[in-house]
Amino acid sequence: MRDDEGRAAGPAAHGPTGDGLAAHAAFSDLAEAAGEVMRQLCRELGFRLWALTRVSGSTYTVLTTGGEGYPAGPGEQFRWVDTLCHRVIDEGAPRIIPDVRAVPALRDAPLVRRWQIAAYLSVPLTVDGATLFGTLCALDREPRSPQVRSWLPLVDLQARLLSTVLADDLRLDTARRRAERAEADALLDPLTGLLNRRGWQLLLDREEQRCRRFGAVASVLVLDLDRLKATNDRHGHAAGDLLLQRTARVLRAATRSADLTARLGGDEFAVLAVETDQPAAARERDRLQHLLTTEGIAASVGIAARDPANGLTGAWLNADTDMYQVKRAKPPPPTQP
Repeated sequence: MRDDEGRAAGPAAHGPTGDGLAAHAAFSDLAEAAGEVMRQLCRELGFRLWALTRVSGSTYTVLTTGGEGYPAGPGEQFRWVDTLCHRVIDEGAPRIIPDVRAVPALRDAPLVRRWQIAAYLSVPLTVDGATLFGTLCALDREPRSPQVRSWLPLVDLQARLLSTVLADDLRLDTARRRAERAEADALLDPLTGLLNRRGWQLLLDREEQRCRRFGAVASVLVLDLDRLKATNDRHGHAAGDLLLQRTARVLRAATRSADLTARLGGDEFAVLAVETDQPAAARERDRLQHLLTTEGIAASVGIAARDPANGLTGAWLNADTDMYQVKRAKPPPPTQP
């Protein structure tokens, strides 16, 4: 093809320009893909406020928002049972509700009153077609026309596409986690084979990034042996070393492969329990305490769940404080003759 002056046309004649290619570039991650999906759906459906959320146990976390400004920002958390998404996913409420105020079972829900919700939409995001990850949801402070229900197939399709992006993101993240753990093999405590303090801090920071990106919940357990000094004094340091090694074995048996276990120094250990909120962490403490008691190991265990404001480092500090409160509440050990 030639232009008006008979010159050969440039590359633009044979395919997209650089700008055209950029417009069709792949999304870098789930948040970017979700942002574009929410912008499109906002234009098509008229719902003004959009969010992508994560559901972990009893915790509902806002991951990213779109539209004119969702009433909760990224990272904010709520009780799952207080949300309309819970009513849709767990209780079978309609996925598009043009006028929430016309539904008595919904109009008095805590967040409906708090956020003045008049219209609502929620569809699930799944990891494998069966496991709930979170929701794509929208709200408006004005009722919508009942005809908005006809857009549900489009919303479902977009949610399925986001679920596909999510599944790819999670697969890549699993591979990154394995690589991180392999890298940390050089940062192990030689006596117990658990992470040392430096390895713990390194991987705790990586997991904090993961929590922020995927809206995951996590908890920290801190364990302190009650009688290591007495064991060393009465039976020698070799016996104390055996006690530390036995404790490490119990921690390995009590935790999953994705969790972190570390000896922070002396007689103090820590566990990062991923995908574990406060109620689940309390159950994990009870289970760990039972395993330790069964092995004849006296220890004090503190717990704390991550909150978005203070992150996992804050949870670590809070678990440490809780551990010392548990230790102080115990009666003093009997005096040895």
